[in-house]
Amino acid sequence: MRALVICAEPATSRDDRASLAAALADLGSPVTLARFDLGDLDTAALAAAPPTVIVIDAGDELARALRTVKKVRSGGPLAEVPILVALPVARLPGLDVSAGFDDFVLTPLVPAELYARVRQLDWRAAAFDSDELVKIDDLVIDLAGHEARLAGRGLGLTHQEFELLAYLAQHRGRAFTRDQLLERVWGYTYTGGTRTVDIHVRRLRAKLGPTAGELIETVRNLGYKMRSRGR
Repeated sequence: MRALVICAEPATSRDDRASLAAALADLGSPVTLARFDLGDLDTAALAAAPPTVIVIDAGDELARALRTVKKVRSGGPLAEVPILVALPVARLPGLDVSAGFDDFVLTPLVPAELYARVRQLDWRAAAFDSDELVKIDDLVIDLAGHEARLAGRGLGLTHQEFELLAYLAQHRGRAFTRDQLLERVWGYTYTGGTRTVDIHVRRLRAKLGPTAGELIETVRNLGYKMRSRGR
């Protein structure tokens, strides 16, 4: 995840601006800073490493922030990048939901909420796998955050359910025997039987629901595999 933070003033001149950029950096995101007028953007750098999310810090200048949203959406290399607007609760009545942003977060920031919202936008935009994300249709597996979501809804997986889902998803299209899954997901020291795999697959399918659950296929007389795409 790479973030572009747009605000009224340089981050060094306002503590709240610096804290927003710092909060994103703490989440592991490289951060680029820009002003509302976008005049200080390095277009060459953006082309080489485009942001995956834009955070517009409205502060007390919500009208200017929303004009910036419209400017970004009007065209150019950032037009399709998800936009998160950060604003004080006192400015919430003036938030025009038709301006073109994708989500908003209230300030002062709660880091856990900021994380959840930027990751959700990152998940929506992801079209292929990365070192941190695996996406199959509406199913997104956040390897770094150890979390799986289906159409934006958290699945609430146990540790072992997540590990099994992640392993199958990272090797989708390839069939594994139950013994192979026990060895590679549970580890060499696990002493349980292969029925453990069947139980976890059944639980995963139940949490994924009737449509996404079909992504995990039973391979007759062998074991299981993850289908590469939904039907």
